[in-house]
Amino acid sequence: MNKRPEIWYLTGLILTIIPAFLIAILIYQNSVNIPFWDDWEIGLFLNKVYPEFKLTLESLISQHNESRYAFPRFIFIGLTYFNNWNWDIRHQMWVSLVLACIVSINIFRLIKWTIGESLIKVIFLAILCNLLIFSPVQYENWLWGHQLIVFFPIACVTTCLVAIYSGINRKVKLVICLILCTISTYSFANGMLSWIIVFPALAISKSWKWQDIFQDKWLYIPWIATFTANMAVYFYKYEKPPETPSITYGILHPNEALPYLLSFLGAPLGWGTIKYNWKFSSLVNNNIWIGTILIILLLGVFSYFIKQRKDPTVIYRMTGWLTISFYVITSGLITSLGRSGLGLESSVALRYMTFSVYLPLTLVNLIAIVYDDAKTKGFLINKSKRVAQAGILLLLTGFLYFYIITAELTIPRMYTIKLDRLQAKACYIFLNIAPEEKCITEKVYPSFSGLQKRAKLIDYLGIIDAKLLNNDKIQDIQATNRVTNEEWGYGWFDQVKKVDKNNYSAGGWAVLPEKKEPADAVILTYEKTPGEDIIFAVFDNRVERPDVVKAMKTTNYLISGWQKTFAANRLPKGVVKIKAWAFDTEKVKAYKVGGDRLVKN
Repeated sequence: MNKRPEIWYLTGLILTIIPAFLIAILIYQNSVNIPFWDDWEIGLFLNKVYPEFKLTLESLISQHNESRYAFPRFIFIGLTYFNNWNWDIRHQMWVSLVLACIVSINIFRLIKWTIGESLIKVIFLAILCNLLIFSPVQYENWLWGHQLIVFFPIACVTTCLVAIYSGINRKVKLVICLILCTISTYSFANGMLSWIIVFPALAISKSWKWQDIFQDKWLYIPWIATFTANMAVYFYKYEKPPETPSITYGILHPNEALPYLLSFLGAPLGWGTIKYNWKFSSLVNNNIWIGTILIILLLGVFSYFIKQRKDPTVIYRMTGWLTISFYVITSGLITSLGRSGLGLESSVALRYMTFSVYLPLTLVNLIAIVYDDAKTKGFLINKSKRVAQAGILLLLTGFLYFYIITAELTIPRMYTIKLDRLQAKACYIFLNIAPEEKCITEKVYPSFSGLQKRAKLIDYLGIIDAKLLNNDKIQDIQATNRVTNEEWGYGWFDQVKKVDKNNYSAGGWAVLPEKKEPADAVILTYEKTPGEDIIFAVFDNRVERPDVVKAMKTTNYLISGWQKTFAANRLPKGVVKIKAWAFDTEKVKAYKVGGDRLVKN
């Protein structure tokens, strides 16, 4: 028996799942269990459910920004319930990965059904697609629990397409698509697009002939009725978020909306160009160029589709991929009309990447289909065939180049997010003792007073592992220093100096040697009496310290430096001894760093 095909299949399968495996590792290494911005609204929702488990339709479909995410709320409840009513944000990140895996499986099936001439080609295209589905450029969504909502619509759309392309009964296909489009609608605002883009594929799937699109008229009645019911419920008492620009701005300013759209589409591959220290405006321009190329390619394959519109095989092979591409383009268009008023810079927001990565994904498969079909029909012979192959090789090389430099830039940023979240967790823990408004509004929740209210409620419920401290004595959380290296220990308090008559500036470096990482936060205390030190500040600015790297012989401590400016009225009058402490947020323990400082306040 020849086992070579089995070996090739196994090897290809391993290569295909590597991108998902790498993202899983990055999530595991960099996720932090602390709610961030919109996550706190989940906490308010859980408060309505816990502990009596009172769940009403009104609370389930209540509006948040432009969305009504009823189905993700079921996920939030389930994850918390099965975790003994402990709300762990990291579990939501794993759900995002699961949804991406569902998309990946769906894409793999579509490749097999529409392109699958050979195993090698299927595996190769699946690898390229998975590079995008699990692209690290989506790192903000991978490490933000609330953002599982953006993975729902594409998972629903691709599952609809798998159902449509399968051999199951058409009535069953209809029911599946109706359910999935409803889930998509009540998961994220742009999920409503599924009603528009999925139905044409469903309508022609019986014969894959455009002239038969009205053949099964019975499809239209339940589809229109369910769509209308969904929209009626969705927009009942709907209120436009006051902070979002009007969609009319983009309509009235097409000169801004169009570049915004192109930058939106090109960002997943263009983000890496910032690694060359180009200005942010140059990044937007680079994205616009890449987005323009992607649009030209899409128009090219679509024109081929139109020319071959009488060929059922072409319609069958291309319709699913065009459906996904229209989802991306329409999402980008709506975003451009509604967000261009915020400025072009917002077009590269990382939360948009989970939508825009699917345009290059569909183009990879559409170009493969067009090339195969054109070659089969004799459109490509001799010189034209070589030109087409050279063009595909050039596009593939460009794709891999931009993908690699983008991955090189974004993967380290996942660690940066981890450090930010750890610091945010520290700022949250000390909210009642040493409130740092800047840290809270930038890293935890945009409203300081709003966070105080939410924190009081969540802490009362006791559903997250970060508990607010109410005693400002550092000895209550002081840990025994385990490091035996007398010279370095947990860091050094370099200096404290007076900036002006009302403010001091302090700085130094701090590490957690057991973790071989910078300290999650640095706590400043003043000595009230010997053996009693009072917490008065949490640092809010990391600084690179190449000297520490050189001395400690590890790059892990590059950003172990810290700086803190604090008001003089935080200290008592007279000569005050100030100490610095490396803080571990997971253990809620503080470790004394060397170099106490005296100030005359």
